[in-house]
Amino acid sequence: MVEKKSDNYYIDIPEGVTRKTLMPLVESAAKSAGLYVSHIGKYLAHKHPGSVHWHFKRDKKESGCLDATFFDVQYLFWLMIAHRNPQWVKDKVPELIDTLKKEFSAINTQ
Repeated sequence: MVEKKSDNYYIDIPEGVTRKTLMPLVESAAKSAGLYVSHIGKYLAHKHPGSVHWHFKRDKKESGCLDATFFDVQYLFWLMIAHRNPQWVKDKVPELIDTLKKEFSAINTQ
């Protein structure tokens, strides 16, 4: 049996949400959770073309980060928490999920 190296947490978003709509909401949610965006890129571009991938940190000098990805083809948004991350990362997950849900609840795709 292969041991998992990370945990995934999926957050519901409405169909039709675009990268442009989501970018400021994710940044605002991170700030509300006491985090900053340390990196924005793509996640496995060959498997998820058009995806956006974020790294969130509390402090530049601290090890570890929270990862999040938005894949607009399937309207997926998820956090990936590697088991090797320090405890602060695992402790921040519920708070970041709550702030993301609050931000995302304001999305109007009509």
